[in-house]
Amino acid sequence: MAILVMLFAAFTFAAQLAPSAGAPRISQAEFKKLRAAKKVLVVDTRNEDAYRRGHIPGAILLPLEGLQVWPAEYAQTVETLKAAKTPIVTYCA
Repeated sequence: MAILVMLFAAFTFAAQLAPSAGAPRISQAEFKKLRAAKKVLVVDTRNEDAYRRGHIPGAILLPLEGLQVWPAEYAQTVETLKAAKTPIVTYCA
């Protein structure tokens, strides 16, 4: 029984990581066009240390590594992203 619960948890977690139909992937060329036209918000989901070492200029830091719930201090950033009228591109590497 414990093995079934662990397998279910693993599959559930993996399903959360799969690309959503509502969040399409774009090519690097498409990203470059959006950046050149200044028609995109860029979100860096890496940890703060990685962000400080180097990031895409203008990227918003929203570190998600290892988190299972939104920390309260993310509320303003999340609201800004939800209100965005332009596409949002996230990256983690």
